[in-house]
Amino acid sequence: MYRTTPACHGRNGMTPDEQATLLDALLDGDINEADFLRLEAELSVDAEVRKAYYRRLEMDLLLEEVAAEEVHRLPPLAEPILQRTPKRGLWWAGLLAAIAAGLVLFVTMFAGPADQNDRPQVAQTIQENEPSATGFGVLSGQSDAVWEGEAIENGGLLPQGELHLVSGLVHVELFSGVQMVIRGEAMFSIDSPMQVSLRKGSARAHVPEPAHGFRLKTGAGEVIDLGTEFTVDVDETRSSVKVVDGEVELRTREAETRRLRDGEGVELAADGTLAKESADDIALIGPAAFQDVLAERQSDQYRRWQLATQLLRNDPRLMAHYLVDPTQGWSRTLVNRASAASRVNGTAIAGDGAVVAATPTQDRWGRDGGALDFSRMGSRVRVVVPGEHRGLTLMCWVKINSLDRWYNSLFLTDGHEDREPHWQLMNDGRMFFSVKPPDIDHLPPAERERQVFYSPPFWETSMSGQWIMLATVYDVDQKLVTHYVNGTPISRESIPETFLVESIKIGAASICNWSEPMYRSDATFVVRNLNGCVDEFALFSGALSHEEISNLYHAGNPNER
Repeated sequence: MYRTTPACHGRNGMTPDEQATLLDALLDGDINEADFLRLEAELSVDAEVRKAYYRRLEMDLLLEEVAAEEVHRLPPLAEPILQRTPKRGLWWAGLLAAIAAGLVLFVTMFAGPADQNDRPQVAQTIQENEPSATGFGVLSGQSDAVWEGEAIENGGLLPQGELHLVSGLVHVELFSGVQMVIRGEAMFSIDSPMQVSLRKGSARAHVPEPAHGFRLKTGAGEVIDLGTEFTVDVDETRSSVKVVDGEVELRTREAETRRLRDGEGVELAADGTLAKESADDIALIGPAAFQDVLAERQSDQYRRWQLATQLLRNDPRLMAHYLVDPTQGWSRTLVNRASAASRVNGTAIAGDGAVVAATPTQDRWGRDGGALDFSRMGSRVRVVVPGEHRGLTLMCWVKINSLDRWYNSLFLTDGHEDREPHWQLMNDGRMFFSVKPPDIDHLPPAERERQVFYSPPFWETSMSGQWIMLATVYDVDQKLVTHYVNGTPISRESIPETFLVESIKIGAASICNWSEPMYRSDATFVVRNLNGCVDEFALFSGALSHEEISNLYHAGNPNER
């Protein structure tokens, strides 16, 4: 069995006594920011430190208790205005949760023969901690769709239970491979990857060979597909079935069975009895034709976004507007497209960005090379933003693969000096924003945490791969920090008077990573690059209004209905 040899010093030159002191400080909640970063790096690279931490606290039991308590304390997503609460527990829990992932692996690698009886418990812990989601299919497109209750975004998992599509068309993809177009008004539920119940509305289903046997149930009976495409129209009085291509088996409530082939159809009464030996054509396009329509609509929306972008560049508050040009070819320069009008107005304009390690990928409009993928280790865009600013607005369009780091960078200044902003995502799905006030290092950690403004958790595993717009506004005049997702505010929080920074400076900074001061000679670094993609980033000197943030989203949303 592989075992490491104990070292006198950690990889960063930390002695065992220092390690023990910092671990104690962490668990007591008295660790300062500099020591926290040292310990974070040490835990990331040194198995012996993780081992000491595990033995000291029996982390497998402690983590379950802490996680249960902290989840209970998190504010609900629906709460629009957050009350200021102590954040020491949340910060500590976030660190412990991240360490847990490493410890689960550690236990598996280093447990000796005496630990054999504990292996089932470890396996159970791994299973319980594995990311999960709920659903049998995804929403792959919609046209003029109006939903009863909360709207479902493109690419989102379709929830269990009956769904009410008030009007419009939607394209549903089941995990079995079945493709359906459903027209509202429709009431339906996805019972499994191989069964949909339609109480009202029209649907067209394309069923590939691996999904033969798919069932569509109505009040009058059920249609069992034998390949490959059919339509159904249901209301309170009857159900019509017509085969577009292939063959289906129809089973009525009266237990009668009959087969229908190309072009054949029937109409059943609500009680399942045969009403007509034929069925009228149901004018409903298939999934492929529907996607063609959506592509044309997206082209129109893209043109509207381009016009809106031209107007945006003339906003005198705009300091930086970074877009990836897919026609540029290979380049490591990301041009700042903020207008010269800002320079005339006296606004300090950011320079062009320097791309490091990030790779071109498809943007939210489907253009190859229109976005940057920051998943590769070390990826970032280096920028310099001069001047001082009374308030700040940050906005980006981002596609998150996973939040697998403790901190996932959106925009971080080098280091974290006085009056500098940090904007990032926590591994539990919260947005994090802070502007460091001067002269707070002497305060206890719990008090210093009041400079950080968290949103409620908004991101979960089921959103992986979806393009979303994030924004945060630091409003000095209103003394408010507001976090937005897709143009909608999800939290507003007052800035305590003693922590209000009226003049913000940025200087050297990184998009989607953290660059500690360039003069440092230690090669070890904390991993904070975003595991995801960005195709637009904007930075404003001052606070944008709710309406302006909403307009940015609706102008830039490729799926605008």
